[in-house]
Amino acid sequence: MNKTLMLVICDFLLLSMLALARFDPPEEKPEPALDATASSATAEAELIELLEESLQAEQGSRENLSSDLQETRASLQEKAQKLAEREAALAETMTNLEKTSAEAQELAQAKAEVEAKQSELAAEREQLAQRYEATREELQKASEERVELANTLGAVKEERSVSEERLKQTEQALREREAQLARREAELKAAREEREKLAQQQAELNKALEVAQTEQRLLSENLTKEQREKAEAFARADRLTDNVAVLGQGVNQLGQGVSQIGQNVTNIAQSSEAIQKEIEASRPQTMSEIFTRFQQNRATIRFTSQEQGLLGGTVERSYESRSILVVGQDENYYLVTHSDNSPFSLSKSARVESATLTIQTGSERIQVNQIGFLATDPRLIFIPLPKIFAESSGLEPFPLALQPERWEEAVLVKNDESNFGRTEFRRLTSSARFLKMERPALGELFADFAASRGDLAFTKNSQFVGLLTDTRHAVVIEDFVASAVLNLGSRFEPETARSTIDKMQDRVRQLPSEVR
Repeated sequence: MNKTLMLVICDFLLLSMLALARFDPPEEKPEPALDATASSATAEAELIELLEESLQAEQGSRENLSSDLQETRASLQEKAQKLAEREAALAETMTNLEKTSAEAQELAQAKAEVEAKQSELAAEREQLAQRYEATREELQKASEERVELANTLGAVKEERSVSEERLKQTEQALREREAQLARREAELKAAREEREKLAQQQAELNKALEVAQTEQRLLSENLTKEQREKAEAFARADRLTDNVAVLGQGVNQLGQGVSQIGQNVTNIAQSSEAIQKEIEASRPQTMSEIFTRFQQNRATIRFTSQEQGLLGGTVERSYESRSILVVGQDENYYLVTHSDNSPFSLSKSARVESATLTIQTGSERIQVNQIGFLATDPRLIFIPLPKIFAESSGLEPFPLALQPERWEEAVLVKNDESNFGRTEFRRLTSSARFLKMERPALGELFADFAASRGDLAFTKNSQFVGLLTDTRHAVVIEDFVASAVLNLGSRFEPETARSTIDKMQDRVRQLPSEVR
């Protein structure tokens, strides 16, 4: 039974007992009287007194009982109220107990499930413990290895600064070596092809040389035979005295024949020397040989101009390019450059107020006061040089390639000497004065050398072809003929220069559409 209910019942029983209990003093028994009259009067008085006392006591008791009853009623009401509250709490407790019992059943079921899961977790925990132990051992080994690595890291860091620099140098050298090997492989392939062609040409020339040597040997034998006949004739002249006049005439004729034979031998020797020179001139050279010759014989072209700016002021500009000394058919010396490397570019409309031109070859420098626009393509400018300056400069001139189509490939050299390479070409069907450079099969993006405007083109026997006017077309310079001449320095006239540039632009528009 609930303790709270037990206490309520006990309190109720106690209050009931207190309400029914009497707390009056016990009545005293009267003593027997001897005198009936006196004893009766006394007994009545005593009885009255006793009754009065009893009445007073009863009244006091009633008053006390009434007071206690009121207090008890108040206490009972309070306890009844508490009992009602306790009964309500008990009912609520019973309801909660029922809910708690249901929850306890659910918890018991959940507990069973949890215990099942705990058993599973225990097995997993055991496996995890084993894994943890293995992982701990691995971590311990890793810690030991980390300690070892930490010990070696200091030394590695110290060596890394030196190694990085060495690595950079090694990588740079390796890249240069790879590029050099690629160039050498390409050159080797080209050299093999050139060697095969040269071997074929050499075989043909050897045959021609053998024929010439055979002819020379036959002529030598004829000369020996004639000399022997001459000696025999002189001997017969000594023996025969009768026919001196006739014999003298025969001797004279024989001497003329010997002289003619000697002249033929001299002509054959000269022809053989010319053939040797032609063989030497026709010998293909490697790209490196041509580029080396270009570097050893280059000249610097420097234009300085005063041009009008966008806001109306005057701006000083400098244009610099490199070229080689070229000998024309008139035996004069020239330099060639693209007009974009000068203040007189035909692709822009600059207003040039003054212009000067300086040529430098090594330590020598000269100022040139005249330039010409090439008649074949006015976008190219040629610069005539005094013979004295050209011959004293120590530069080896390049001859013009009058028949560049004899070769299947051309050697291109960058104007700024940054690179060089070779490419196949073919002449344009619309004009024999322009060559079209073939692009690589995968495009210029994957090529070792990409052609650009202003590159110098050479044949494989180191003869000068011309300049590239764009990335794919080169002008064949057969001779230095000017379509217009422009004075520089003190004789420069801005209006004349603008008029000349306008005329040259009109001439460019008349070129074949492929090369404009």
